[in-house]
Amino acid sequence: MGIPVVIYSPESTWEFGAAAQGYFCLPNQERTSLMQLDGTYSLNHQWYINAQGTLYFGKKKHTKQHYTTLHHTTPPSWQLQFRAGYSDRPATYYGVYDDPHFANEGNMGIGMLRQGTPYQMQRGYLHVQAPISVGKDWAVGPMADLLIAQYDIAGKYKTPSPLVQAALGAVALYDSRDNTFYPTQGIFFKLSAAAAWTSEVDIPEGQQAAINGLLSADLRQFIPLPHNLVVAWQLKTQMMLSDCFISHITMYPMLPRLGGQDGLRGVNSDMFRDDIMMALQAELRFPIWSIFRGAVFAGIGDVYDYHNWHWAVPKVGYGVGLRAAINKAKVNIRFDVAHSNVDPRWNHINAYSFYLTATEAF
Repeated sequence: MGIPVVIYSPESTWEFGAAAQGYFCLPNQERTSLMQLDGTYSLNHQWYINAQGTLYFGKKKHTKQHYTTLHHTTPPSWQLQFRAGYSDRPATYYGVYDDPHFANEGNMGIGMLRQGTPYQMQRGYLHVQAPISVGKDWAVGPMADLLIAQYDIAGKYKTPSPLVQAALGAVALYDSRDNTFYPTQGIFFKLSAAAAWTSEVDIPEGQQAAINGLLSADLRQFIPLPHNLVVAWQLKTQMMLSDCFISHITMYPMLPRLGGQDGLRGVNSDMFRDDIMMALQAELRFPIWSIFRGAVFAGIGDVYDYHNWHWAVPKVGYGVGLRAAINKAKVNIRFDVAHSNVDPRWNHINAYSFYLTATEAF
C-alpha cells in the first residue's frame, strides 16, 4: 500500500511526504512481516528518507508443548529487524542547564535554559538486529549500529570531518502480543546493550576516539477491557554512558532524543537530547464504527546528563487520535493531534502538533 504522510509541529512547520508499505508472511510463518519506505520534506527545508522492516523466518509460532516436541527437529525461528536512512535538517539545540564546558569552547549561551541555538545536521544511520527464538515468546541475538553525522552549529562549531559511531552488542526480547500491529493483549519487552566506538570526540585529554556504552529498554503492556476497550502503556529509556565527560556539542547527533511521532507526541524529536532519555506514555483505545477506532493518549518524559544530573520540569504531551483499519493484519492509518507543556519561548506559539501516518505509536 501507499499513503501520504503529513506532520506538523511548531519547530519543523509542515512536513509532506509518502510511505510505501508491504505486509506478507514468509514460508512456514504465521507472523506478518513488514517492509516500509518513507520520506518527507518540510517547509523549513528539512528532509529525510527511511527504510525499515521486520522479517520473520523459520517455523511457525507453536504453543509451548509443540515447541518442546519440535525443538530438536525443526530449525528455530528468527527475525531480522533493520532500519536505514539519511536526513538533512536545520533544527535548534536546546540545553537543559547552564554547562560551563560550552563556554570554554567559545559558544557562550549554548546549553542555557530556554535559549536555543540553530544548527544544520546531515545524518546517516543503519541499525540491524537478529533475535533468534529460544522459547515460546523469548528471543536473543546480535545487534549492530552504524551512525555517521556532520553538522554546523550557528557557524560557531562545525565538525571538521564526519563523526562516525559503530556499535556491536546483543538484544533480548519477550513478545506475547496477540497481534504485532494492533495488539489487544500481551506484553512486549526488549533490552539491548552495546559497546560503541566513536571517532575523534572532544574529551578532557583532547580529540581522540572514545568507547561508550549504549543501553536501551522498551516495555509495553496491552490490557483488554469490556466493550472492546484496550489500555496500552509503554515505558522506554535510552542511555549513552561514558567514563569521562564528553562535550554535548561534539556528541550531539549520537545522544538519545525525546519526542516524535512514535515517542512523546507533541514534543518535536529534534528539540531535546542528552545522555539519558526516559519516557512513559499510555493510551486508551476504543472502537467507533466499522473500521474506525479512536485513542486518547498522554505521556511524560525528559532527558538528563549522566555526569551532572539536573532536575527540570518533565515534558508532557497529550492528545487524541483517529484510526482506520486498512487490512486483515490490523494495520491502521493513524491521525493524531497532540499538545505539550513545552515553554512557549521554545516553540514560539505553543501550537498543536499533527501526525498522519501508518501503524501505531507503540
